[in-house]
Amino acid sequence: MLIDDMSAKSIFISLFLPLFLTGGLTLAQEGSGLPEHPNNLRVFTRYDGATAVAELSWQDHSDDEVGFEILRSDNGKEFRVVGMVGADTAHWEDKVGKYITGGFAYKVRAFNEAGKSEDSNVVSIWL
Repeated sequence: MLIDDMSAKSIFISLFLPLFLTGGLTLAQEGSGLPEHPNNLRVFTRYDGATAVAELSWQDHSDDEVGFEILRSDNGKEFRVVGMVGADTAHWEDKVGKYITGGFAYKVRAFNEAGKSEDSNVVSIWL
C-alpha cells in the first residue's frame, strides 16, 4: 500500500505531536545523543494565486534525527511550532494564507528520542 505525502505527514504528526505538547521531548544536555542542529536556513517567497507561500530549506548534518520542527514568529521574539517533517528532509513550505501580509521569522531544529537540537539560524521574510 502506498502512502501519499499528506498521509505520511498526518501519521508523523499524530505520532510525535503529543510528545511535544506534553513535554515528552525536551532539550537535553550536550553529549546526550541529541541530533546536530540544522544550519544555513534560507527562505524564499512564492504565491499560489492569492496565497503567500514561504519556501524554507536548510542543511541537515545529523544522521540520527527523527525529524525537524519548523518554528515561526510574527514578532521576531515568540516562536511557535507551525510544522514538522521527517528525518532526512531539508525543506518545507509554509502556506501562510490568502491576503496575509507582514513580516515573519523562521527557525528549524532537529529532534530525536534524546530531545531537541539547538535552533538553526533565524531567517526573516516579508509577505
